[in-house]
Amino acid sequence: MDDQALLERLQLELESPNATRLAHALTALISSGDVVPGYKLPPIRTLAEALGMSPAAVGQSWKVLRTKGIIETKTRGGSVVVGPQRSQRPVRFAQLSHSADDARVDLGRPRPDLALLPDLGAALAEVGLRRAGLNHADPPPITQGLRDAVMTNWPFAADDVVAVHRAIDGMEQTLMALVSRGDAVAVEDPTVPRVLDILDRIGARVISIAWHDDGPDPRELMRALHAGATTFVYQPNGHSPTGRAVTDEWLEQVAPLLRRSDALVVELDLFPLLHPVRKTLGTRMPEATTLVEGYSHSHGPDMQAAVVGGPREVIERVAQQIAYSHRWVSRVLQDTLASLLTSAEASTQVAHAAVEYQRRHALAREWFAARGFALAPQTSAPSLWIPVVDDVAVAKRLAELGIGVLPASVFERRRAPQRHIHLNGAFDFDEQLPHYEQIAYVANDVAELSLAARRARYRSAESAGTLGG
Repeated sequence: MDDQALLERLQLELESPNATRLAHALTALISSGDVVPGYKLPPIRTLAEALGMSPAAVGQSWKVLRTKGIIETKTRGGSVVVGPQRSQRPVRFAQLSHSADDARVDLGRPRPDLALLPDLGAALAEVGLRRAGLNHADPPPITQGLRDAVMTNWPFAADDVVAVHRAIDGMEQTLMALVSRGDAVAVEDPTVPRVLDILDRIGARVISIAWHDDGPDPRELMRALHAGATTFVYQPNGHSPTGRAVTDEWLEQVAPLLRRSDALVVELDLFPLLHPVRKTLGTRMPEATTLVEGYSHSHGPDMQAAVVGGPREVIERVAQQIAYSHRWVSRVLQDTLASLLTSAEASTQVAHAAVEYQRRHALAREWFAARGFALAPQTSAPSLWIPVVDDVAVAKRLAELGIGVLPASVFERRRAPQRHIHLNGAFDFDEQLPHYEQIAYVANDVAELSLAARRARYRSAESAGTLGG
């Protein structure tokens, strides 16, 4: 990014700039990889003039960034970016949890409708009656029953699979096994907040890849690979938070780029059995693709077992990482999941849930569209990604009404030009309609207030004669 591009991005991000907002905006650009270590920042006076700030206010921002170790200022050489601030704390996860603390209705976090889940109790009882050999130390990384169940329906030719605790645990174990501190990792943007927390904890250098209608931007991905990215992390189906899925055209375009780079691919699928069609780069490059599949949304939150599958070398490294951390996943849960995956009754229930989620999502999407909110038509998950003028303001207003939603900033490494809020569209449409009405009202009210404020600033500038002519 050159100086002109930086100024344009900051002008876009900062409607009413001050020292604190400038520091936050620049920190976000550095953390996203858009502004890289070693970049020499424009002179304070140049930046102040471009943003309509005083040099003193810009200098205060620089002081904050120096204190955090993000930039370094030399006597005659100006200010240089040192690197992003890393956190060992799960800061994004904390935001997710906080959003629901005081909410009477939590519509932000993705959760299944309990009424649409198969009977976990019956499966546990069945496994308990026939399971032998429990409480033996050092069991294999995955039971034979679960291996057979998932390998039968794995979407590509994986060499091996290993059991993990839920999908996010699978992502953590996989990324810990593959990524070292300082490694460049290309990551879709927006993405699952906890994935970003994991990479921050590792100390990886994250390069953000914007999601478009058909998948992460191939041009941005190519630039990231040229910049040294050794791993690409994304969701091919049921993308959280937008609900989109990649297209076949996107897969055909991206696979050659990745093959030429020798980069490893890590895919996350939170809803593998709820998609009409499962997309994966593994069908085109199985030798470099590792897939993490979770079953909490299809089979229940208490089903604390997920699976990682991919090339043998990668799975061996993941298994070693698991052995180092929590050692193994309960064989009771593994065999219970295997029982559910092979049960005709449970499979029928999951198939019914998939159709019902699609129906509910379509109803919600049509309802919001009729009120001026254009949602992405292509979806393979019950996520509602609602465009708004100010996501943080809308989320705060709704929280005051007892409705929990998630602002886009929780999912984004860099701020997109268009703001959104995330809703979980898994619940019954008729039951949620009163909440949808409140959400639409608040979003439109915030938009009107924002427009009025912009008009007032324009009139004030016009009367003061400060508008450019």
